[in-house]
Amino acid sequence: MKKQFQLRTVLALVLAASALASIVTVLCFYVYLGGGTPLFTEIKTYIALRRKIGSVYVGEADSEEISHAALSAAVGALGDRWSYYLTPEQLQAYLESSSNEFAGIGVTVSKDEQSGGLLVEYVYPGSGAERAGIEPGDVIVSVDGEDITGLEFDKAVGKVAREIGESVLLGVVGEGGVRRDVTVEYAVIVVNPVRYEMLEGGVGYIAIQNFEARCADEFIAAVDALVEDGAQSLIFDVRNNGGGRAVELIRMLDHLLPEGEIFVGITARGEEDVVYSDADAVTRPAVVLVNQHSYSAAEYFAAVLREYNYAEIVGTRTTGKNRSQQTYLLPDGGALHISTGEYLTPNRVSLTETGGLEPDVVVEMSDEDNFALIYGKLPYEKDAQLQAALERLREAA
Repeated sequence: MKKQFQLRTVLALVLAASALASIVTVLCFYVYLGGGTPLFTEIKTYIALRRKIGSVYVGEADSEEISHAALSAAVGALGDRWSYYLTPEQLQAYLESSSNEFAGIGVTVSKDEQSGGLLVEYVYPGSGAERAGIEPGDVIVSVDGEDITGLEFDKAVGKVAREIGESVLLGVVGEGGVRRDVTVEYAVIVVNPVRYEMLEGGVGYIAIQNFEARCADEFIAAVDALVEDGAQSLIFDVRNNGGGRAVELIRMLDHLLPEGEIFVGITARGEEDVVYSDADAVTRPAVVLVNQHSYSAAEYFAAVLREYNYAEIVGTRTTGKNRSQQTYLLPDGGALHISTGEYLTPNRVSLTETGGLEPDVVVEMSDEDNFALIYGKLPYEKDAQLQAALERLREAA
């Protein structure tokens, strides 16, 4: 009898512990979901809505698409154009682009409004697309014989994906509406974010595509190479540059500028976090080229150089952005890319409040020339903004 009593006691204790653990788990989950707060009510409402869609909706409902749309709308309600939800596929593309290395055929594309296909905006040098003869302005309308013009953008892009080393057959419509089929290799593309050359008159020209991974190393090497080759002045081209990493920006400014403040970060609590450059500097007359598609690190780079009286700015007014973002992974494999801080120039100027940078020399370009610039097809002699920069440097000589 004693053993049976002990067994019952142990069993009762085990059941009690199990019940207690379950209660604690439920309470923790309740607290995690914001129990007793408006957030909890919102979560219950969303669950009720999803269940009702599943039980009464007469059509087809894609659960994943509904979830992605809800998450996107939630971040969109912040009214901050720099904060957004990334699907798992979009996150992967974002991580690849910020590393300046990605797997693909070697093009950037947008939705072609006229045909519904994928408009090729840029072809990366050395890529499978370049070897296959694809050019900016071409429109991809089929993948392996399947028409993609009726698909949503992300799904159309997804049709092109392959394993590295495999090939894909693309139907492409080129200039004059002529269609052709091309076979393109899917491979790892390494992007060099900096391109440079010496122009006539000892002008060193440096085009900066973005401020992502390896940009600072490539930029510093470019500046040093041009100076060693006898560059008397410098042009930094950040047109159509969407910015990137603050750490890359800071290293680039530090290389050019003398001792002083070069970056002022503002935390969510309103506290300043100031970064300083050392005394080493590259002293050359300089001009920065900007346009309406220069923002974030690109326009900040130009603003700081002007505040130090290091460079003049030529082009058109920039976008105006002074918020920094961080990316947080989410349980569905996607991510939240959200503004978590702000930054000011050393003179404590907010580029958002000023509506961007107004150039010292405003030079407008036609839509045709702007498209040619994006596609890499605008000759230097027809680039009005570049020619204006060269003129300013000649006047300063």
